[in-house]
Amino acid sequence: MIIHKEYALRRFCEVPLKHEGCRDLLEKICAQPTQLQRLVFVTTRAYLPNTMVISQQGSGGVPFELSLGSEEEQLILVNGGLQRKTQKTQEVCLTDPALAWEALQSYWGLIHVQLVFSGDTPDWYRDIAVPNEAVPPELAPGFASFVREQIDLLLWAITLKARLDEALDRRDAELFYDTVPLYKHVLQSCFWEL
Repeated sequence: MIIHKEYALRRFCEVPLKHEGCRDLLEKICAQPTQLQRLVFVTTRAYLPNTMVISQQGSGGVPFELSLGSEEEQLILVNGGLQRKTQKTQEVCLTDPALAWEALQSYWGLIHVQLVFSGDTPDWYRDIAVPNEAVPPELAPGFASFVREQIDLLLWAITLKARLDEALDRRDAELFYDTVPLYKHVLQSCFWEL
């Protein structure tokens, strides 16, 4: 597998890159087998922690980015309404490949690497790139987001129903009347029936 990763990086560098410093970074990675082993090539880095993206000249992607950390989405209640909150825990977010090499020296986890091509994705990359399970390729990008939102609404409805049951058990009229409008709103937004 290491040979395939090195081959992929060297083939990718045959075309000019948007940030020329990326070529030096990739050569350093190829020269160190322990660094090379930690790379996992992906079709898209969306929703993945610890990512690196490198783009060829003429592509639509960002030139270079190394992001070490994680991303988490939550549904929260704000002023009686539901809001989606994305919480990112980034230890490092770099756009300079020279600084990225220094950061990689002290990081020992997997790095999800997305190579962005100026034209069609070559077969050799499709052979080694792992599809991102967080984004099913057969689904439209909006559909995956819709499903996640509906699951969040369903979970929020279950939580609110438990709060209503608790208010009834304790005979807490204030909690009950504060929770009912929100519960009704969530039920109207949810496509599943509870």
